[in-house]
Amino acid sequence: QATMCASLKEGSPCDPGAVFPVSQGKVLCFSSFDPVPRKTFIFHSWFHREVLITRQKLTLNPPRWSSYSTIQLREADKGPWRVEITDQDERILETLRFSITD
Repeated sequence: QATMCASLKEGSPCDPGAVFPVSQGKVLCFSSFDPVPRKTFIFHSWFHREVLITRQKLTLNPPRWSSYSTIQLREADKGPWRVEITDQDERILETLRFSITD
């Protein structure tokens, strides 16, 4: 399970969406896994206009785990984005698409 959101409250995503204003200052990719059979890693790869901007490694611990990655927004970040969530073997588990606007 994964979602793009504006913030977290008590470890849960708040204000989920597909369009976020640049004035918000940041956007988060929240992902939750249940079950997690053993300690493992996933990656959140953030793409802006098809260009890889950042790749963040996240640790998952049993029995279930939630984690997130975030980016700070700048004026130049307007436009289409996607986050690819992959496992340690580079298999895509989910792709989330969103946009940054005025």
